[in-house]
Parts: sequence; C-alpha cells; structure tokens
Amino acid sequence: MTLHSRPRYVLGLLIVLAGLAGCATPGVEPPPETRSTADTFQRGVAALTNSAYDQAIAHFTESLKRDPRRVEAYHNRGEAYRLKGEYDRALADYTQALTLNPKYAKAYYARGVVHSNKGDYDEALADYTQALALDPRFPEAYINRGIAYKDKRDYDRAIADYNQALMLEPNRADAYMNRGLAYMNKQDYDRAITDYTQAITLNPTYAVAYVNRGIAYDSKDELDRAIADYDQALTLHANFPEAYVNRGTAYHRKGSYDRAIADFTQALTLNPNLAPAYYNRGTAYQRQGDPSRAIADFTQALTLNPRYVAAYDDRGSAYSDQGDYNRAIEDFTQALTLNPDYALASYHRAVAWYFQKEYSKAWADVNRFRQAGGRPNRQFLRDLSKASGRQR
Repeated sequence: MTLHSRPRYVLGLLIVLAGLAGCATPGVEPPPETRSTADTFQRGVAALTNSAYDQAIAHFTESLKRDPRRVEAYHNRGEAYRLKGEYDRALADYTQALTLNPKYAKAYYARGVVHSNKGDYDEALADYTQALALDPRFPEAYINRGIAYKDKRDYDRAIADYNQALMLEPNRADAYMNRGLAYMNKQDYDRAITDYTQAITLNPTYAVAYVNRGIAYDSKDELDRAIADYDQALTLHANFPEAYVNRGTAYHRKGSYDRAIADFTQALTLNPNLAPAYYNRGTAYQRQGDPSRAIADFTQALTLNPRYVAAYDDRGSAYSDQGDYNRAIEDFTQALTLNPDYALASYHRAVAWYFQKEYSKAWADVNRFRQAGGRPNRQFLRDLSKASGRQR
C-alpha cells in the first residue's frame, strides 16, 4: 500500500541575515573645549577601535569621573558594553547620554541597535525614528529601522526604509541585501534575486549574498543555479555552515542523498547546534531507507529545538517505517499539539491508526486532513474502507 500522496519532507533552508548596520562611529571625539582633559578619553577611543572593550570601559569610566557631563564618554562606553553583549549597561549609558543631550541622534540610533539585539522591536523603532527626526540623512538608521520592521513582518515598511537608505547612499550593498531579504519574505523571488545580485556587484566577496541568492533560486526550483551560488559562497568562506546546509538541501531535492548527507555532516562539524542540519540529514537517511539513523537525527534536532514540528512528524513516519506505531502516534500527536494546522501529521497518524486497526480514529484524521485541503492517497482510502467496512 502506498502511504503518501505528497512528499512528507519539509526541508529547512537557512536564510542568513545581513545583520544590523554598524553604529556610525566607534569612538566619538570630545568637543574642543574639553580637550585639556581628553587624554583618558582618547585612550578609550583607541581601545574601543582596537576591540579592547574592557580597557575602553575603564578609560571612559575614568574620563567620566573627571567630567561627569561628557556625553561622548557615555555614548562610547555604551558602545563598548554593546559590543561585549552587556546590553542593559549599554542602554543605561546611551540613556544617560540622551539625558545630557536630548538631540544626540547617534545615541538614539545606538540605543535602537541594542533594543533590536534584545528583540524589543517597538522600542527599537521608536529610537530609530527619533534619530531620523534629528538627522534625516542617516542611512544606517533607515537600514536598521527597516530590519526592525522586517522582524515585525512589516515588509512593505521595511522596503520603504531600504529604499530611502539607497537614495542617500546608492552603493550600500547591505541595503540591497536587506531589501532582498524583505522581498524573499514576500515570496517575490525575482526582485530578491535582483537585489542580491546588485549587492554582489557592489561587493563580489559578499558570501552571505551568494547564499541568500541561492535560496531564492532554490525557491524557484532552479537548483543548479542555487548550487552554483552555494559553491561560490564556500569558495569565499570555507567554514560557512549555512552554505553547507543549503547546498545539502539542494542536493537532497535533486535526489543526490549521499552528497546531501556529506554537506549536512560538514555543517554540523562546523556548528553542532544547527537543528535544521540534523533534521535535513534525517530526511536524507529516511529516503535512503535507513530509519534508525533518521530517528537519531530527528531526535537530536528535537533536543536542540523541542518545538520543531516537522521533526516530530518525520520521526513519527520513521517509527511507522519500523512498525513502531505507538511511538509514531505519539510523535504525530505532539506535532499537532504544537501546530494544530500541520495537517500532514493528521494524515500520517491516520495511516498509523490503520495499522493499529483503530479505524474510527483513522477516519477522523483522514477527515481532518481533507478539511485542511489535503488529498489522501486513493489506495489508502480503498484499503481503509475495506478494512473498516465503511464507504469513503
């Protein structure tokens, strides 16, 4: 009996984010009138520029002891805290800088960056907007506000901000890159490809742009073009796990399972915490008829991401392939608990109920699958009808 009327596998593609635009200045110079006490401050600027963040913090703190109203010292110490990942301390310093100078656009911008890094997108939007009110020709603020809109899934506003940044600086590869991401999220793959291509034209070593263009080609089923872009990304950056995951996904879709497994394995060598790499390798093993290895990989993916719905569904299918229908049903049920709209799990559970001779439960799941627009396999429906004595 054929169990499936459509592919069970939903492979994980890894879009690589371009990231936030950098803060405009690694170290802001003090105004001329404070230069007489600026030596400590300047040592802080030098340390910050050289990524010696603890030293920078110490120098700016000493500078503030001598002049507690030096706005730039608060800003720059905030930068050092931000770059160390100490976001709450960074926020405190940027806020103090703004208390001393409410028209300091760069401090609003920097505080917005920290809010974005913390996932506080509404606060970030407010700060970027205030920075732009004070300095309308601030391209980084437009780019980062666009990223915040994108993270809130407001893709049209994001695109509008990237457009504005490009009007100010037409050669910003990062603006094209981020606009391409917004178009990808809108499933406008052709425009995304155009933007990624422009980013690559401006920066031919932009490995991330090659990966994301590859994903756009993959989404258009142009797998050879996708693989060529992933190859180029790996030529530029050999230790790029996301490039291996996505190239493996393209090989998987072409039926080249050995190559796919090799790429997923290499990605995991570089980053053992990539749940999609375990999941995708598991689907490749399952296609090769190796449910035991598939189950091991799906389990590892779930250890890393306990809410990975597709991994529960596919692990359930692997258990079904082994004849372990009780475990299969548990996994399909967990997938539906996490996402009641994941209709494919209903269909797979119906098959498991069939083998358990729980025909009423099988019909209930078949009907749930149908209500979601699914089309059960006709042979399965004939077999279920015959076994249950019930017409379709």
